[in-house]
Amino acid sequence: MITEQDMYFHAPTSDDHYWAETNYFGFYVPEEPLHVNVYVLTRQNAGVVLSSITVTDGFSNSPHLVRYSNNQVHLPFPKSNFDDYQLANGLAIKCTKPVMDYNITFNDNRRVAIDVKYTGLMAPYDIHDPDMDPLAATADDNVSKTAYAGHWDQSGRVTGTFTLDGKSYDIDCVSSMDHSWGERKEDQFANFCWLNANFDNDVSIHCIWAINPEDFTDYCTIVHGYVREGDQVYGLTKGHGKLRRNGLLHQFMDLEVEDKRGTVHRFTGSAMTSNPWQPWPFVYATQSFLRWDLGGITGWGEVQDVSM
Repeated sequence: MITEQDMYFHAPTSDDHYWAETNYFGFYVPEEPLHVNVYVLTRQNAGVVLSSITVTDGFSNSPHLVRYSNNQVHLPFPKSNFDDYQLANGLAIKCTKPVMDYNITFNDNRRVAIDVKYTGLMAPYDIHDPDMDPLAATADDNVSKTAYAGHWDQSGRVTGTFTLDGKSYDIDCVSSMDHSWGERKEDQFANFCWLNANFDNDVSIHCIWAINPEDFTDYCTIVHGYVREGDQVYGLTKGHGKLRRNGLLHQFMDLEVEDKRGTVHRFTGSAMTSNPWQPWPFVYATQSFLRWDLGGITGWGEVQDVSM
């Protein structure tokens, strides 16, 4: 169970310099389309912080061709705690309601300014709590016991203002955030997908998938995930999906998940953007922004996967 204390930096469980704690927030402008991610990876034992702020539009096969990328891997570790910190690149994140709400600001004084609020729509979903996650005790993947030794996912509404190259956009969307802590090696992530879909009927589907290493078009099983219907959340018990790619870039997805009630949810997605994301040198992920369809109901959301 996640508590308010999990808002703060956790004591490392080893002196391994790879021990890490992370935040991720995403938001988007569907009509452009633009997708923005804000990612922070802290390494207490090494005394450094990685910060990745990325804006994508369209499709590209090189991380150097995305619309905007500000990835810095050796920022000084903050003197404050994880509930209210500012980094040397100008990113500041402040929790205004423990494990629920956040203010996120950034300004590079050149091209990008972010001033948004994230408001949680549900309690944090603890992937290790069997009362929440039916797959908590059975997950068999390469991160749940190490990089995700502590981990929650959460759906929330993002509102505020985003400015890119002198043009400002009003932000009002539903997306996902997460928070992780544990031993996270740079070459650890493989055949793994993190995905969210947020629909106009106040439904969100959040999934962590395993990718078939023999067939990158096969999301072979659900590792963790939930369906949020308003203020009710139901853990997922199984799922499968197929997708079309252009190389590793996403084009189209056809997914099906089943929650603990036995309710089946089938949804499809068409990529509006798809680009490589390289948050640190060893990791080469595919990040895409999709328009989803759930039985005629439109949704939007993001996909990140690493296929190696």
